[in-house]
Amino acid sequence: MWERLRDLSGGAKAGIVGGVVLLAAAGVGLGIWQPWRQPEDVDHPGTVQQEPQEPVEPVKKPEKGPTLRVEGEEIPCVVYEGAGWSIYVPEDWTTEQVGENGGRFSSGDGAQMTVAFENGGYDGSFINFSAAGTGRSLLFYRGQGEGSPVVEGSTPGAKWDQYRKLLIEMARTLTVGTEKPFAESYVIPEEPDWQRADGMTVLFLDKDGYVVDEETQTAIEKYMLSWPEEDRLIYTGQYRINALDWASSYTGLHEDGYVDVFRADVQYRVHDGAAPEGMTLVDGWANMDGNVYLAVFHDGGSISGTKSVTTKLENGWIGFAGEVA
Repeated sequence: MWERLRDLSGGAKAGIVGGVVLLAAAGVGLGIWQPWRQPEDVDHPGTVQQEPQEPVEPVKKPEKGPTLRVEGEEIPCVVYEGAGWSIYVPEDWTTEQVGENGGRFSSGDGAQMTVAFENGGYDGSFINFSAAGTGRSLLFYRGQGEGSPVVEGSTPGAKWDQYRKLLIEMARTLTVGTEKPFAESYVIPEEPDWQRADGMTVLFLDKDGYVVDEETQTAIEKYMLSWPEEDRLIYTGQYRINALDWASSYTGLHEDGYVDVFRADVQYRVHDGAAPEGMTLVDGWANMDGNVYLAVFHDGGSISGTKSVTTKLENGWIGFAGEVA
């Protein structure tokens, strides 16, 4: 071979040498860029064989439940479901079914909300705020015949300011079918500005005060004149008002906007020796079942009318609404 190379011309030698160089370069290239052509049993020092890894799923954050926003605070809730209805309830409140399709929800320190469905009573809608002893109660009602939704929130008097706004927001979440009957209830009744002064009960409006006593006395006397003759023979015709206090307030019940209700605790004088059946006598004065109530209708600035009712409130403030609306 080498002998023959000597005999070749310089150009031919250069061509052969160039070919060898190119082939070597090609070999080097194959060694770097095509490792799959290496023998399979060749070990490469420093190479670590890695086991295939399973794909890692991203960590899922727990889903956030419903909340109620009250004075800037987010209150975690659960959705309590009845038959065809639901309502938001703070997650730390207790829940229980009441009757066939009602619910009662309690905070544990005195606040409570109930959901019920009444049959009739009053065809309109309203919100009522009332005082019962030292407690306070806010009642939402939509009259629609059979199955009228009623939501009532209540607390002891000392707890009312703490829970008032929460109870309102809870009531607004009530869903019946696809409707939220109280979602647009923006005018919420409150205890009016009233006081007893100089032996009179006065309701204060925007510009002046309204004395409740005179109309209440007229209502009591009208009630006494309705008694049957046999009852009039027992009583002397004298009466006294032991207390005349605010009892409840409505919004949505009357076109003027507000209805404030005052309750008179009345005693009636009996003739000496008389003993009316079923009556409790104290020094000759009888306490009858029921009280005389005076409903005052106004727009916040002026009185448009009044209406009196004598009742035991057997049907609560829903039944009372039907009597004065």
